[in-house]
Amino acid sequence: MADTTPPNPANPLAGPHVWNLISENYTNGLLPFFEHFSREALRLAELPPSPLLADVACGPGTLSLMAALEGARVKALDVSPEMLEQFRRRVAESPLIPPDRVEILEGDGQNLPWKDETFDGAFSMFGLIFFPDRAAGFKELKRVLKPGRRAVVSSWAPRTGPFALVLESIAELLPGYPFGKGKAPLGDPDEMAGEMRAAGFRDVAVHRVEHSERFASLDAFWKRTQSTAAPLALLREKLGREEWERVSRGVHDRLRDAVGEGPLESPGLANLGVGVKPSAT
Repeated sequence: MADTTPPNPANPLAGPHVWNLISENYTNGLLPFFEHFSREALRLAELPPSPLLADVACGPGTLSLMAALEGARVKALDVSPEMLEQFRRRVAESPLIPPDRVEILEGDGQNLPWKDETFDGAFSMFGLIFFPDRAAGFKELKRVLKPGRRAVVSSWAPRTGPFALVLESIAELLPGYPFGKGKAPLGDPDEMAGEMRAAGFRDVAVHRVEHSERFASLDAFWKRTQSTAAPLALLREKLGREEWERVSRGVHDRLRDAVGEGPLESPGLANLGVGVKPSAT
């Protein structure tokens, strides 16, 4: 029988397990979508020529490889060994990137292994938002930055469209689970700006960046979402196959009633928080 008790309230998205579960599907299915936000983050960082960058909670290297192709050197870190394997595979398959241009480490973004004032830019794309101690994550980004340089951190604004309907449907089908409840981490621009200022950044600004994906059908959207969304991967593992298939059918039926069989558009709205490390006085 499937375990139908609510999950542990501690945030499981902070650890490696769920990202290991979805690493291959995430890499194969989501890179074009996330590249849009990484491209904007690199622009907002106002980097010097041939910069040295820190990419914290780097996943499969979305931002790192884009930056390396433009001439940057990157030190990248993530808690998930399977995500890092996907990253290493992508580096090996990229003939335009010299192997010494990207350094990949497994580690904790709340305790970075790098020296003070090392980097020309520091990034955490949809990763720091899940840290148990976000304040430590922000302070570490500032610590390793050179004075006068910028950190860029991204988060999701409250979701809308088909993905929001997925969360709402699961909440209806499994009332004991926290899907669709609570606020998105750093989903409020003022909250993000406040945490960056509290960490010691100046000239903080939060930019709203929207990018939508189009799917040929509802089935294509739901298949991709099930295989790449971390909360759904954890839920599927917890419920077991039989109970998950019941929930999946229920979600699909609710989506069909709301948006039809497709094609459909799934919007993504991100907050990109930018802060400057103060120069020494």
